[in-house]
Amino acid sequence: MAGCLFCRILAGELPASVAHQDEHCLVIMDIHPLQPGHALILPRRHAARLDEFDAAERGHLFALAARVMAGQRAAGLAPDGGNLLLNDGSAANQHIPHLHLHCIPRRRGDSLAVGARMLSRMVNLFGFAAGRECLEQSARTLAQALSEAGG
Repeated sequence: MAGCLFCRILAGELPASVAHQDEHCLVIMDIHPLQPGHALILPRRHAARLDEFDAAERGHLFALAARVMAGQRAAGLAPDGGNLLLNDGSAANQHIPHLHLHCIPRRRGDSLAVGARMLSRMVNLFGFAAGRECLEQSARTLAQALSEAGG
C-alpha cells in the first residue's frame, strides 16, 4: 500500500535497522523502543488486522516471534523475559494500519518504566527516536544471535 509507513520500509524506501528477513517477514528494531532490543516483526503482505492473514501466515508470524524472543534472550537483551504485543485495530492502539508484532525484552524490576512508556504511546507521545547507530547495534546483536541459533 503506497502510503503505508511499513510498506515503504519493506520496499526499501525508508531506513530501518534490520535484524532478520525471510520471504514472509522483516524483523526491524523499533525506532521508539520500550526497552533496548525492542523488535518489530512486519509481514511483507500488507494487511491491517490479524484476521486478514490465513492460518499459515499467522503460524509463521508467531513462530518467528518465538525465534526472535529466543534470540533476544541469547543475546542478553531479554535476560528475564519478554512481551509479545499485537495491537489489532485503532481502538487497540494500532497507530500504523499494517499488522506488526512487537517483541519487547524485559528485565526484572522494569515494569514501572516500561508501563510509563507504553502509556505515553497510547496517547501518541513517542518521544525522541533512538539513534540510528544504537538501533543498528541492536540489529547486529539480534541478527548474530538468530544466526547462531540457526535462524
